[in-house]
Amino acid sequence: MTYGATLNDLFDLAVAAEETAAEFYRGLVKKFAHQPEIADFWQRYVLDEIEHALWLERLRRNLSSQQLAEPADPVMLDNARRASSVSVEKFLANIHDLNEAYEIVNDLENSETNAVFEFLISNFPYNQEVLLFLRSQLVEHTSRVVTGFPIRFRDPGIRRKIVAQS
Repeated sequence: MTYGATLNDLFDLAVAAEETAAEFYRGLVKKFAHQPEIADFWQRYVLDEIEHALWLERLRRNLSSQQLAEPADPVMLDNARRASSVSVEKFLANIHDLNEAYEIVNDLENSETNAVFEFLISNFPYNQEVLLFLRSQLVEHTSRVVTGFPIRFRDPGIRRKIVAQS
């Protein structure tokens, strides 16, 4: 399935994965709208994912058509395909409380989506300062669920008591 896939195809999939992640976080915003502090926390992730997609598009625009036509890394293609084909509805349907959301987000933020983003910014930077900025943003983004989660909801027992809305 990866035969003939190009770097441009990888960018398409990576952008789609970021958009899928944003859609997932929008769903979490709705599921926890009754807890404004948590809804705001998830909304910040929505904005991050949108920004990631924009950064990928900017990076792509800085590559030549020859570069974009080069064969894509097959492992990154598979990662990006998995990340972009996630069923947001299925994920959201399986979230019944805040702890389940927290655990899924922790897994998601350490998954293929961010691995592909890291691969692309590391292998195709157009400016060293931009690369450092993007990498620091990615580290902050992936660790926020652990380090920046609202303090009063950090205990799993308390998270289990916060029921998700349908």
